[in-house]
Amino acid sequence: MVAAPLQAGSMSSEYTLVSHWTVARSREGLWDVLDEWLATDDPMVWWPSVQTESYDGNTLRLRARSVLGYALRFSLDDLERSRPETLRFTSSGDLRGRGVVTFTDTGTGACSMRIDWRVAVDRRWMRLTGWFLRPAFVAGHHLIMRQGERNLARWLEAQPS
Repeated sequence: MVAAPLQAGSMSSEYTLVSHWTVARSREGLWDVLDEWLATDDPMVWWPSVQTESYDGNTLRLRARSVLGYALRFSLDDLERSRPETLRFTSSGDLRGRGVVTFTDTGTGACSMRIDWRVAVDRRWMRLTGWFLRPAFVAGHHLIMRQGERNLARWLEAQPS
């Protein structure tokens, strides 16, 4: 997993979050799994640090626990699936913005995922301390995304292909 550093936008509360994951499934195979997850009431069962609070098929309300001790609540809305290339969404709550996940076959029976999420933080304490705590927020994002990639790999390994 490679996580690009969080970059400041025009204000200290804006971030560009970019991660690259490699997944041991073809792009089509990973989409099959994604479609199965989105047909359940807990699409994030494989990622313990990101808990589904509710999901109605349109809005996915999540709580993400940082390894640094804080938690964020946000919703992923307007899921737009363009199989097998992209998944787009908007987010609201503590992290407000837009995201796109791009899926690319690597030619080795695996695919890469580029997760590009442009957000502004809406938690007051994060806005007020961003000038100072930005490196901690960068580390927290990097760690939770590395954990997500590892957990996804373990979950997929345990499933029949």
